[in-house]
Amino acid sequence: MKRTSLLLLLTLFLLINSVSFAEVEADETQAPGAPAAANVPIALLYEESTGTVLFSRAPDRKNAPASMTKVMTAILVLEYDPELSGTTVVAPEAMSEENCYWLDVNHLEVGEEISVRDLMNYLLIASGNEAGTTLAMYVAGDIPTFIAMMNAKAQELGMENTFYQDPHGLSPMPQATTANDMLKLCLYAMKNETFREIVSTKEGVIPASNKRNQPFRYGNSNRVLRPKNNPRYDTGFTEDIIGIKTGYIGSAGYNLACCMVHGDLTFYSIVMQGKELEIDGATYYSHYLDTVELMQYARTFTRCGYEPGDVVMELTVNGDGTLPLTVKESVAMLVQEGAQAETVCDIAVEPQGDVTAGDAFGTLTLTDAFGNVRTAELVSMVDMEIRPTFVPEYLIGGAVVLVIAAVVCIVLLRKRARAKAQSQADMQAEV
Repeated sequence: MKRTSLLLLLTLFLLINSVSFAEVEADETQAPGAPAAANVPIALLYEESTGTVLFSRAPDRKNAPASMTKVMTAILVLEYDPELSGTTVVAPEAMSEENCYWLDVNHLEVGEEISVRDLMNYLLIASGNEAGTTLAMYVAGDIPTFIAMMNAKAQELGMENTFYQDPHGLSPMPQATTANDMLKLCLYAMKNETFREIVSTKEGVIPASNKRNQPFRYGNSNRVLRPKNNPRYDTGFTEDIIGIKTGYIGSAGYNLACCMVHGDLTFYSIVMQGKELEIDGATYYSHYLDTVELMQYARTFTRCGYEPGDVVMELTVNGDGTLPLTVKESVAMLVQEGAQAETVCDIAVEPQGDVTAGDAFGTLTLTDAFGNVRTAELVSMVDMEIRPTFVPEYLIGGAVVLVIAAVVCIVLLRKRARAKAQSQADMQAEV
């Protein structure tokens, strides 16, 4: 059960430190037809395989990460114990007011013996705060050392605007991150198969232990992943949502980093500083509503591009033959269904002589609706001998005849001129 006095303090902090939407930086990237995502001042939508930002609003604005902090905690645990094979005991520090002022009705107990895998499931699926502190002590022995590890890892990942001061996310600013930094962390974390599996899980259970006779069940806090028959949170493609983490404290608002796989595309959305909304007499949360809107928009895009081995164009050679060209490396962009990326092929070198597969002849350039430009070298797909310009034999023969005739004419003209000159000389001699 949540502890009322501290919640009141958090609410007061939110009122004092709240920022109106009018104060949000006008830093937006979006294409025509993009969603409004009007209920969050910080938002980012990104596709991984093409490196495309489809929607961006104030992506470098700092905000307390709340329980999205647990993504970093989990990564450090996985790098310390990749198989999650260890066991540990819930220390008193994990349940202290300082480290865990927010507890669910069902929670861990001081002195409880528990496996690291069960702790990780509880941390990432149910967002158990006491699990964060317990895992931090398992890895580092104490909280300050673990926090130093968190900040060092953030710097390693290029999260330049991120600062951690706890392993669970209950601290307000100056603990902070940004949408861009959170994206970097998500991309890194989701490469770990164990992490990916856990955050895509809808439900879990804490087993009975030395402190509890009965297990207790819990559900994933990400309602886009687990809409529970709520139509406003249901994207229509829940099976494609595979994580990753929610986060809320009063001063941070409602936050969600989400991931969706659609065919060969992987989309990440980050929304921060969401709020409660009253719609038709019911309460909804804007971090879920705007995430649904962003992900539905994402599915209007498809991949457009070329892979090595795809024929991009063919050059005419040897009279009526062709030299097929492909790209040296993969090049692709996102386009909305029914549209095409602008494509330009620039041939800088004319093929001649002996051509080897892989020889470069020019550049392919793709441009999308966001102004992104992607380029790749155009190279030969095959070995080929390019002959000099071909002249038919009958033309060669005719040319020879013409040359001989010209020579004969010249000889005859010169002979004739000499004869005429000699005749004139003889006539002058007779005179």
